[in-house]
Amino acid sequence: MPVSDTYLHEFSEPLGYLDFAGIGPPSRRVLQAVGDAYSRVAEPDGDMGPPILGSYEAALATIGRFLGVAPELVTVVPSTSAGLFQLAFGLAPFGGNIVVPSHEFPANVYPWLRAAGMGGPEIRLVDIPDRRVTAGALSDAVDDETRAISISSVDYLSGYRPDLAGLRELADDALLIVDAVQGLGAIEFPSSLADVIVAGGQKWLRSGWGSGLLALSPRSLDMLHATLTGWWGVDDAFDFETLPPHAARVDAERFQEGTPPLFGAFALEAALELIEVEGMAAIHATVLENVKAIEEVIRATDADVLDIWASDDERSGILAFRLPEESAEETTQRLAEADITVSARNGWVRVSPHASTDPAVAGALAEVIDGG
Repeated sequence: MPVSDTYLHEFSEPLGYLDFAGIGPPSRRVLQAVGDAYSRVAEPDGDMGPPILGSYEAALATIGRFLGVAPELVTVVPSTSAGLFQLAFGLAPFGGNIVVPSHEFPANVYPWLRAAGMGGPEIRLVDIPDRRVTAGALSDAVDDETRAISISSVDYLSGYRPDLAGLRELADDALLIVDAVQGLGAIEFPSSLADVIVAGGQKWLRSGWGSGLLALSPRSLDMLHATLTGWWGVDDAFDFETLPPHAARVDAERFQEGTPPLFGAFALEAALELIEVEGMAAIHATVLENVKAIEEVIRATDADVLDIWASDDERSGILAFRLPEESAEETTQRLAEADITVSARNGWVRVSPHASTDPAVAGALAEVIDGG
């Protein structure tokens, strides 16, 4: 079930662009949405507040619809890290511990370290040599004092997708926090299994920098303190006659340090609407088809593939490989000279196509690798 020509027409990245796990070039729809928003501000027609805030509320409704949660349970964040810092300091007053795989991308480590350093929950970093995050791999670190398990929906290096159902069961009364930045927008995601979902929009969602989302379950709202709530996140935020502090809002907007990234919200809304029109099933299927085609030509060489997945249920759009007698940086540079963009990560060459990737790139990639 390939994606439609209408979807493909929205994008214009070069043939050899294979780094969506790094940066996902936005669609024409996103560019138009952001341009329109800036134009409204550049040439205001009266008070800009009401129409901009109305558009913001509409964006939150789109995010909620996309994730299958109520609009009051979602907000926007400028980055994955910003959302995770809200969560880390939201749990800081309560002690206990947070369980995190040690090989997580640093965005899912630093917030917990910083909160722990200020007297928050202990961070338990669990070494998992094969990078397969499972309930069994984390179970020894989880106890009655565990406040949250924080994991990625997709491993940023191998592309492995953990069994969220098993991790949800392991978490029990603790929160299951999912950093979804490396899959949301490209791979179907069981959002109902997570207590909290956080994701920047600059990768697979293709909405650019400053356009992330934070979605919370009702119980997670009750379990997180409004530690970093700023003026926007309180009741009667525009009541400037009553001196602070005001009570924190009861919805997800309480997790705003100040004015939210409004233009990021508009970009994200446009990106999500495009995904909804095309359908996640078609995008997911095409991403896997593209990454498997690339894997096939890579395996035809003497490359080593980091294949820690056991089935398609554990696969995503990320594939890592390395060549004998050539460093990942050397391979990446050689590919760059042939106008093929990939990333070097942890001694591996990381390839990450999207649904808009031209299948012809697999042959071009093979030609360069064989030429080494």
